[in-house]
Amino acid sequence: MAPRSSQSLFSKPGTLWFETAGTGRKGGEALLFTDPVDTLTLTSRSGLYDFFLAIEKKRDAGFFLAGWLGYEAGCGFEPLVTRSPSSPPGAPLAWFGVYENPQCFVGSDIDAFLAGASEPCMVSRLQFDYAEDDYVVVIRAIKEQIAAGNVYQVNFTGRYRFAFSGSPQTLFLTLRSSQPSAYTAFLNTGDRVVLSLSPELFFRCSGGMIETMPMKGTAPRGETPEEDALMKHGLSRCEKNRAENLMIVDLLRNDLGRICLPGSVHAGELFATETYPTLHQMVSTIRGRLAEHIGLYDIFRALFPSGSVTGAPKISAMQLIGELEPTSRGIYTGAIGIVKPDGDMVFNVAIRTIEISGQTGTYGSGSGIVWDSDPLQEFRECMLKARIISDEVQEIPELFETLLWAGRYLWLDEHLGRIRTSAAALGVSFQENEARYRLDRLDCALAACGGRFKVRLRLSGEGRITVGHEPIDATPSEKPLKLCSAAERIASTDFLRYHKTGSRKLYDRFYRLALDHGYNEVVFFNEREEVAEAAVSNIIIRSGTLYYTPPVTSGLLDGIYRSYFLRTRSECIEKVLFIDDLLAADAIYLCNSVRGMRRAIFDGTQLTGNG
Repeated sequence: MAPRSSQSLFSKPGTLWFETAGTGRKGGEALLFTDPVDTLTLTSRSGLYDFFLAIEKKRDAGFFLAGWLGYEAGCGFEPLVTRSPSSPPGAPLAWFGVYENPQCFVGSDIDAFLAGASEPCMVSRLQFDYAEDDYVVVIRAIKEQIAAGNVYQVNFTGRYRFAFSGSPQTLFLTLRSSQPSAYTAFLNTGDRVVLSLSPELFFRCSGGMIETMPMKGTAPRGETPEEDALMKHGLSRCEKNRAENLMIVDLLRNDLGRICLPGSVHAGELFATETYPTLHQMVSTIRGRLAEHIGLYDIFRALFPSGSVTGAPKISAMQLIGELEPTSRGIYTGAIGIVKPDGDMVFNVAIRTIEISGQTGTYGSGSGIVWDSDPLQEFRECMLKARIISDEVQEIPELFETLLWAGRYLWLDEHLGRIRTSAAALGVSFQENEARYRLDRLDCALAACGGRFKVRLRLSGEGRITVGHEPIDATPSEKPLKLCSAAERIASTDFLRYHKTGSRKLYDRFYRLALDHGYNEVVFFNEREEVAEAAVSNIIIRSGTLYYTPPVTSGLLDGIYRSYFLRTRSECIEKVLFIDDLLAADAIYLCNSVRGMRRAIFDGTQLTGNG
């Protein structure tokens, strides 16, 4: 049976996508897990042993398991770690779905399955936990602990928080394309969605062998090929980065020694450099053969969390992290992976990982602090690592509503309801009581003047409310409006298309062009050549006794008057329209809440951006 689309599957709770070897790398494989027969959730560190025992029982019964283990769960493996970043009450420490058979994709089949139209999304209001000065203070405190001999490396992290709206899958596919990574994952657990673009292998077990590949050491990309090559070479020769990397290699070699046959643990390639879109990364490889009777709990107790995200000595570093980091890491710096019925398994280190819950997202970023670390340089490294998400941030445009005042406001509640909905979708604070107060004051002033006015209610991205007004003709002309079309196409998937915002450059440009050419309005078509809307109006046509208007999915704002007409006229139907429908219509109407419904004539003229 042919697999369903990724869009429909990724929106289902319980779906997990795990891809190894990244886009464009030879040997790429992806597993898609859907419809779990059971789920396992860890809520207390005291339940770690039983949790892994339950995973093994499901594995031995022939099931696949896929999920995540959060950083804070790892503190339960180390009794000497008495402090850890606090987790929200009741927050899960780990989650695994139990699955029968995943769908497997290889090579070009991966991109083919993920291809296709998806819903839009928007990232905004990105903010780091620390101002630069505050971050420097914490790093200096860590360096004092290093100088005192309590630790010799600490991986200190902070969280970026942002407002999110739209489809998490779209963000995942965008990042997967711009940030190809070796261990990519998408999880929808119902209460949250996790997007992981991790380049780092936590461990892989196959045929009794275990392999881990810690990353430590970072350099930015260069502006030119020559500078980029210099940056990469500099990273490979940098004594500071080599020292950091070697500390973690030694730590992990010791950790593997606890679960591997004596003499079998060895370091493979050391200080290799891998290149990613925004940075170069230093990576080393350690391998060993597992001793007999080593279970999943034993492996995680020995290795988790990865030394590359804690520091060394591990227990001392984790203790200091618990004292200095104010909030829990959650999935970030934990592990995401799969366990197969034959015992093979692979987990990433959950870095470059985003958690989305409702309309809020978090992204962790950090760096390894040693005795000669420059606090400002470490802060810049956090900024560099956050480019994966900061490059996707969009400025929130102004929201507005245009109301008709003719002795009173027409459709006031409908306008306020629409801007309220848009503000919530875009993460903008909207104080409706303040908006009503300002409109009431203007209402009193307009009543003293008389006449008809167009009133503009504006809401800035920062939540600031303003109102303005201008008079309009008391008796609109009965003459049909002249309508032309725009040569440029709109994207029906543009998230902002469904909100009344100040992001209107294309519309305003063609509207001015239409006026310059003697037209009153301009109609826009989407990428499928469907009729969408006009610059300041919705479109309705009449054919015989029936009226038709394009559906919102064609890429248009659901106008107040359009919505009213659909509600009150049973003979009006939503229907995908094309240019031939406009040309063949018995009548064309343009409508909005200020001007109402007006007759229009379309002669098929198309205006280009050059006029």
